[in-house]
Amino acid sequence: SKFYLCIKSRSFAYIMNSAMDSFRAAFLFLLFGQIHATSLRKTTSGASAIQHLAHQLPFGVTRDLFQSFSICGTCNNWKRFGEEHDGGYLLCMDSLNASSLQAAYSMGVQKHDKFSLDVYKAFDVPVFQYDCTVSHPAQICDKCKFFPACLSSKFEGKTSWTLKEAIEQSNFTDVPDRSLLMKMDIERGEWPTLLEADVSLLKKFRQLLIEFHGLWKEKQHAKFLQVMQKLKSAGFKVAHVHGNNFVGTYRNGRFMLPRAVEVTLDASLPLLEKCHDPNYELLDRPNKIGDTDIVGMHTEPNMLELPVEAKHHKH
Repeated sequence: SKFYLCIKSRSFAYIMNSAMDSFRAAFLFLLFGQIHATSLRKTTSGASAIQHLAHQLPFGVTRDLFQSFSICGTCNNWKRFGEEHDGGYLLCMDSLNASSLQAAYSMGVQKHDKFSLDVYKAFDVPVFQYDCTVSHPAQICDKCKFFPACLSSKFEGKTSWTLKEAIEQSNFTDVPDRSLLMKMDIERGEWPTLLEADVSLLKKFRQLLIEFHGLWKEKQHAKFLQVMQKLKSAGFKVAHVHGNNFVGTYRNGRFMLPRAVEVTLDASLPLLEKCHDPNYELLDRPNKIGDTDIVGMHTEPNMLELPVEAKHHKH
């Protein structure tokens, strides 16, 4: 019986040891499986990150130009001035009233200029209209005055003035800072006009409504960025960006802007703690009737696009 008990004990020990070995093997199998899965996830995540970064815009002029169109000033009260579609612009009414304005300017009037009439009705101020491509104004009002002249014009035989000369012609150079309003749609003439304008002159304006053209012309981006930086140094914040759907979009990596944008810049708005991509406002309308408007502009980098020091600062 002792021999039987010894054999039984040894058999039991062998079975237990086998069971423990099987358990260890199963545990190790599961452990290695988890390690392998984690490794795969990291590899996949790393590959995705590399692929994502490969589509990013490198640091430089073009990237900075995109960011210069980010929304950095917040407005609570918008009003549309001008036409229902092409020729209409959003003004921020938060601090804009008749007592704060002395005059307004409509640069580029051609076939339509309801903007001038709407501004005159809203603020009862003189409105000065400029366009060398037509012989008479598109809109007449009691305090509207038309000049057959362009800004930075390339039209031969036409009158061309600088922004300073245009303001001098209206006799409104000796006005307080932030007492003028200007709309500008002059088909790429905005870039040289603003580039040569003094910051002190730009500070005369409270709000600017500018259609910027040719944003896909990357060889011009350095000049374009200079203009946007000058407007920023003059105290303006981008408050609204609307894309002109006549000309399509410009993409570079994940960044996207319409090829031509109507921008509201306001010097009186508080600066946002963090700028963000442009929003589509309820009062926005497509320039080209019948075509879909442009939405989904992307001007701000995401976390993967930020430099290391910016990531750390963000945390």
